[in-house]
Amino acid sequence: MRPGDDAERCRFVEELERNFSVVAAAGSGKTRAITDRVLEIARCSGKAETLPRLVVVTFTNRAADEMQQRARQKILDEHLPLEVQTAFNRAFFGTIHAFCMKLLTNHGHHLGLPAPLELLGEDEELWQEFVQQQTQLGHSLGAANRAALFRLAQARDIMELGRRAGSALLRSGESGPCPEVDFSSIYAAAEARSRDNISASKAELRRWEGQYTAATPEYLRWPVCFTSANSHFSQTWRQAFSPLRQWVNDAALCVAAEVQRDYRNFRLERGVVTYADQIALTDELLQHPIAARRIREENYCVILDEAQDTDPGQFSVLLEVTRPPETSGRWMETRENPPRPGSFCMVGDFQQSIYGNRADLKYYRTVHESLVRASAAEELNFSVTFRLDQKQVDFVNAIFRGILNNTEGQVAFIQLQPRPQVLPGQVVQISLDAGLLPSGGKLKDYQKARIEADELARWIKEAGLTKLRACSWRDVAVLCPRKLWLRTMAAALRRAGLAAAIQSESDLKADSPAHAWLTALCAIMVDPLNSYEIVGVLREIFGLSDHDLAVFAEGEGSRFRIDEDLSAVGIVSSRLRSLAETRRKMTGRPLFEAVQTLVNETQLRARLASLPAEDFSGLMEELDALLTSAAEAEANGAVFAEFVDKLRDDFPTPRNVRLSSDDAIQLITSQKAKGSEWQAVILPFLGRNLRTPPPRYPCLLQTPGTGELLVALGKEDKTEEVKQALERAQEQEVERLLYVAATRARHTLVLALDKEIFAKTNGSLPGGAQLKRLFRPEGDNEKHFHLLPDAVLECRETAAAAAQSTASSSAVVPALPKFDRGVFTKAAARVNDFVRKFNPSAYDAEITQAAEEGVVADTLMVSRGAARARSSPDTAATLYGRWWHSLFQEMPWRGDLREAERLFIARQTQSPDPQRSAAEWKLARSLFDDPVLAAFTAKPATHAHAEFPFAWSIHRSAALEGVIDLVLIDQEAGRCLLLDWKTNRVKKAEAEILSEHYRPQLAAYWKAVHEITRF
Repeated sequence: MRPGDDAERCRFVEELERNFSVVAAAGSGKTRAITDRVLEIARCSGKAETLPRLVVVTFTNRAADEMQQRARQKILDEHLPLEVQTAFNRAFFGTIHAFCMKLLTNHGHHLGLPAPLELLGEDEELWQEFVQQQTQLGHSLGAANRAALFRLAQARDIMELGRRAGSALLRSGESGPCPEVDFSSIYAAAEARSRDNISASKAELRRWEGQYTAATPEYLRWPVCFTSANSHFSQTWRQAFSPLRQWVNDAALCVAAEVQRDYRNFRLERGVVTYADQIALTDELLQHPIAARRIREENYCVILDEAQDTDPGQFSVLLEVTRPPETSGRWMETRENPPRPGSFCMVGDFQQSIYGNRADLKYYRTVHESLVRASAAEELNFSVTFRLDQKQVDFVNAIFRGILNNTEGQVAFIQLQPRPQVLPGQVVQISLDAGLLPSGGKLKDYQKARIEADELARWIKEAGLTKLRACSWRDVAVLCPRKLWLRTMAAALRRAGLAAAIQSESDLKADSPAHAWLTALCAIMVDPLNSYEIVGVLREIFGLSDHDLAVFAEGEGSRFRIDEDLSAVGIVSSRLRSLAETRRKMTGRPLFEAVQTLVNETQLRARLASLPAEDFSGLMEELDALLTSAAEAEANGAVFAEFVDKLRDDFPTPRNVRLSSDDAIQLITSQKAKGSEWQAVILPFLGRNLRTPPPRYPCLLQTPGTGELLVALGKEDKTEEVKQALERAQEQEVERLLYVAATRARHTLVLALDKEIFAKTNGSLPGGAQLKRLFRPEGDNEKHFHLLPDAVLECRETAAAAAQSTASSSAVVPALPKFDRGVFTKAAARVNDFVRKFNPSAYDAEITQAAEEGVVADTLMVSRGAARARSSPDTAATLYGRWWHSLFQEMPWRGDLREAERLFIARQTQSPDPQRSAAEWKLARSLFDDPVLAAFTAKPATHAHAEFPFAWSIHRSAALEGVIDLVLIDQEAGRCLLLDWKTNRVKKAEAEILSEHYRPQLAAYWKAVHEITRF
């Protein structure tokens, strides 16, 4: 039986010449639909050429990897030709930022960008350097406006605005003159009520106004109004100051735009960019007349996943790359020349837009509607969910139809349809009444939460896996909208004897003891006089007390050093001697061996294992991953100091999140749960007040509905209208977050009805309670909750389906072979005996000579401050060579000269030097008449492979890897022809010198292919 929306799914997969905007409800199989469309592209005759130009953009690298692997497996299962598989390997699967970096790498020279660009992580040090070099601020303003602005706003706050603007593209320009102030309405306000506060406020204003009219250059703090925010006097106060505050905010926005631009240029001078820079620079690149045309002539075919998480700048990039080459401007502004048919598809869900701080739901809706209205794309709806069972489908349809009601900016609800052969499912409510609370005394919010968590943990344990319809505890999840709430649940589950694992993708590598401790140990090995780091190692890793450290130091921090042995005795001295001895053992050893020695000598594994497993899980795996990265770094030629720099640079990087390998209940935020599913899901704390954290001032606010950017130097800068609009937008996002949470359970959804636990004294729910949103203001939905059963039940049909699924999966997954201890002993002995890779294109006389002489650097004594090697910027020669290679990569070697001529004419417009390419093409044409080449191309069985990768094992510890420009293989005759393109400009007399220079590279190619093929 086919799903109810099968016709629309088939259209998305099969109609490759059309653009689609798919709205896919929760669990509707959008990943499968995208991979099926990719497979259809690979299947179609003549469409395989689209694969190298395919761009599949996902929200995370993990999602991209999963989608790429699924698509590759489908292609392999179809037994499609090798040429199709090779073409697929050239397709792009990744994030929008990775795609932007690809475009900037290939075309950034049009903007004068250096190459390559590196991603900037923590920028505090760079920002301080930038601030110190700024000698002028506000040069876009006139002298009078600049002076007026900096009297009322601090320069550091305005600079922070420019720094925090992120992907928002600020526009600089002169603002109007500073308005005259008129506070007569404040002075005339009656003082019948709140007399003291009003009098104090007026006195404060008089003092401030006297300083303001004096026009001194010093910064002037805004006056304080002492009456309550809702009073009539406070409203009068805000109205009187509104014109001046609005002018200050507008002027500050102009100066912030300068800072944004100057700081970005400052970063580019140093070859580093932020994620926001990648988007902004690519958007700018696509407005460059030459660069935009060349990019569009690549004929990219874009498929965007998770479109609801895409911001305006990212949409602009993806729309612009798919427009016809001759267009100009931005399509969302001009509405002319939309994306080419079959070149742009996006899949998203308005209902799952939950990242309002970085995405723009209104803009996504505008893009969707604009594409459909302009007939540049067709709207499709996937409403059949393959995740939810029948009861969950009925519950979600009943509850969220009125919540997601398409009014006041909220999205419209998509009625879910069940899948064929759907299982029954169950939605259960746990009624938690006030009787659980102790009598007497007023409990705080967190104390009530702990009581609820204990009751839920007891209930979960009593219910057991069978009634929850889950195969293991790893298939049970507890979802909360705040990370801190997860800790309360985790502690309660552990008290009840249930294992729990908290998952959070926002944790940084610096938060992991495995990463932080190894980095600190490596750092003091490189810098043995760094007393600050050494004290931290002794205190945090080795557990020495502050008292012992202070007694040893005697006020001299320089005593903490490990470059020499200390003669003193004691607990601190002995540990310093041990570290100094470890450092001596490491000196002169290869990178991986040195790091392994450090881990063993300091007993780092045992120290990490001593940490509480419930708070720090997976530390051994993380340490193993770090050791692996040390081996990779050594293979890439890095020395110890460079490896330490890399560990430090990775501190602000999010940790890789993996579901716990233990059989533990998964605790994860509702936000991070999007895209995942479990067999049973519990939603606790629904009645608890969900507070939105206040913004970090100064900040930029985007007004809901209009999208206008507003400056808020302080909380007083938000008008009442803006406050209400922001609050409503936040409430609507919570409603969509509840939809996400309620659609994660395959078989069992459990809701904690805890209104009485968290109710206010008048019995009503707190303003931020999720139950308030679920019940709706009028209480229309409350009846649906009270009709839910209060007990979970076993289901034989679900158990049988699970058993069948387990049997089918175990049938195709072979059991892991067992190894004896001897194998692991040998592996440990050879852990440093890994293969070194060599690239023939890097062969050079000087490098060869240095290698023969055994020139090596000390792995520990390299200065941390040494400059890192960087690639040089693109030159005319490298750009021309890159164009020439791309031309020959598409050359029809099995065709005739006319096809080659047509290709050259089409690609010549993209040449950095059209005149030179025309002259050299005349020489290249003679290749088609060359008898050696013709002997290969004339045979039908000959295979031509452009950009052919190879890897040949020279011996057990060395391998040769590279990419040959062109390989023609005549398998019947057992021979092949290798061609390599060189675009060096040399005189005729220097041709032999050129041949001599590249002969080692070609010889390496020949040797590798000969050894691999035996031709």
